[in-house]
Amino acid sequence: MAISTYSELQSATLNWLDRSDSSFTARVPEFITLAEATINRRLRVRQQLTTSVLAPSSGSVTIPTDYLEWKRVTRLAAVSQSLEWAEPDDFSMAYQAQVLLLPNMPAPNGLFTIEGDALRVRPVDSSNIQLLYYAKVPALSVTATTNWLLTAHPDAYLAATLAEATFFAEGPDVAMAWAARRDMAFAEIERVSKQSQGQASIRATGPTP
Repeated sequence: MAISTYSELQSATLNWLDRSDSSFTARVPEFITLAEATINRRLRVRQQLTTSVLAPSSGSVTIPTDYLEWKRVTRLAAVSQSLEWAEPDDFSMAYQAQVLLLPNMPAPNGLFTIEGDALRVRPVDSSNIQLLYYAKVPALSVTATTNWLLTAHPDAYLAATLAEATFFAEGPDVAMAWAARRDMAFAEIERVSKQSQGQASIRATGPTP
């Protein structure tokens, strides 16, 4: 059977476990939710990259709700500038140190940090910020019946769901086998993602000696 929608994933989970009892069937959405939590902790691939333009107020702005990890932060000014990351504890002092140590030099490099759900930037001005980040894989539900990961890699979704389901139903030994299959699928997805973003090796130009 196809595994391309939320309901089909639930049916496949029951089929692979050969279960049909109502009490277990009712738990399958929980297993999918737990699988998605693991997916979002582990997976960082091209398809998750998204861009959001943010408008800070007093140097701070709330990050998107689907944010997982930043890739690039850019100040959108007359001359756009990639901002440098600073540890949250050092953020304010690091920028002040740049200003104090280089009073007669051009403006220091812009900095950013993330504290809780806030992106903070220095210097404070009216510029918007472009955030390139890894977004969560959209959760499946009765209304959001599919997403890019289920469409492209149903084996990874099923293995991740079965790792959770078998831990509940059959114990850690069986669950470890499905977790290994899940992790193998994740590694393959990440390898394909890297290859799709550019050549894996450097190709020499000119005549071959």
